[in-house]
Amino acid sequence: MLKKLQQPLFQDLFNVGLLAVAIVPLLALSFYNHPSPVDDYCYIDTVFKYGYFEAMNFYYTGWTGRYFGILLNHSNPLVVKWAGGFKLLSFLLVLGLTGSLYALCKELFTKWSRWAILGVTGGIMLLFILKIMSIVEAFYWMAAFVTYTVPNILTLYWLTVMIRMYQQPNGMRQKLTALFAGFLVFAVIGCSETNLTIMVLLVAGWFGYQLVIRRTWDNLAFFMVIVAVFSCYIFFTSPGNVLRMNGNPEGRNFTLSTLQSLKKLAQLSIDWIFRTPLLVFSILWIAVLPRLFDKYTTAIPYFRVPIWIVILTYFGILFVQIFPSYYGIGIEPAPRVINSVYFYFLLGWFYTLSVVLYWLYNNQILGAQHWYLPPSIKAVLALLILVSTLFSSNLRMVYGDWLRGRAAAYDQELKARYAYIESTPGDTVYVSPLQSKPQSIYLDDANPDPKHWWSKCMGGYFGKKAVVLKATP
Repeated sequence: MLKKLQQPLFQDLFNVGLLAVAIVPLLALSFYNHPSPVDDYCYIDTVFKYGYFEAMNFYYTGWTGRYFGILLNHSNPLVVKWAGGFKLLSFLLVLGLTGSLYALCKELFTKWSRWAILGVTGGIMLLFILKIMSIVEAFYWMAAFVTYTVPNILTLYWLTVMIRMYQQPNGMRQKLTALFAGFLVFAVIGCSETNLTIMVLLVAGWFGYQLVIRRTWDNLAFFMVIVAVFSCYIFFTSPGNVLRMNGNPEGRNFTLSTLQSLKKLAQLSIDWIFRTPLLVFSILWIAVLPRLFDKYTTAIPYFRVPIWIVILTYFGILFVQIFPSYYGIGIEPAPRVINSVYFYFLLGWFYTLSVVLYWLYNNQILGAQHWYLPPSIKAVLALLILVSTLFSSNLRMVYGDWLRGRAAAYDQELKARYAYIESTPGDTVYVSPLQSKPQSIYLDDANPDPKHWWSKCMGGYFGKKAVVLKATP
């Protein structure tokens, strides 16, 4: 029986199963998504009041330097009165994240089968969903996902494009690819401080590796540096960004922020390593990867990077995501930031493990070429993965919201609320609190204060003065 489970068909089904378990409920829940009273309406209310470009200028000069995030938020489907567009955006977002992972793995492991790449993609997506801090902020709240999940997707595509660019001959096609890669740098940096620091570190590391380690002047990498510097200039010279960073006296303390960031990163890492099946997946990775290396007759360039550089970059990417929250505004990172940190923690973990394994394999150390897991051990590890999946609070939540009808009830309540608001005369409309609150797609309800900006923004969208939540007895 165990030998039959070793057959390619069963392994392929297991690989696809991992991916399906992770993304099917997320895709299903996207059909019940709605704009949130938290920020989503305010961006469009500003557009309706001041015009498209003036609204973006208002945010850039008065609140934040996230120029590309501002563009995306002010272009949300509400601008054309299409609340249903949020369902499509969430659906595409889940597919986009999955697709970016698949594209990067395919570029790194060019000789792997499609099923093997799906298995890697599925494993990372499953681990991500099992322990992600906030699913709603990752996939369903637009104000958050355009400044974190979207740039994470674009960053993976940037890495994919950069790898592919170096495989192209000199000529117009390579130059156009470089322009596209430069646009991705510009877009990612303009989404959030978190992704700015990631992209700057990646661009600087890429150029520095070519210059210092390989001792070559790389015009393509230097072009990315120029784009990154220009993008950072636009970001940091924003008047709104200066006002925001000066808004909390606890910020700008470098020593305290560094210590707090290191402590937070240590706590999160321990939690992610020992409270997820990460170690189980790592054992499978260690056993399988050397055998897959056998398919390559030449060295794999992106696994020949010195181990110390990989570890330093890995730590740097994690640290620079946490540090801005403490240094800039003096508070702990928001759940959407932790989502991003965890995503790169997983990517960096498996990439670092791959580099170490390739070094052992290439130098014939510890018999890495002959590492093997018997079918019985693989079966036990697969069982552990299934058990971890069954006991995951996140997966229970998303499947429960979907299959138990909580998301569908939420969808129907909001549709009824919209109809009620539009048919009710008067400047101020009072709405009843939502009864169904599926935590995987629900962030918050309307506000009970008529003067609160959520109330005014939602009211402005519907042509009212305010939409106010009725006080509960």
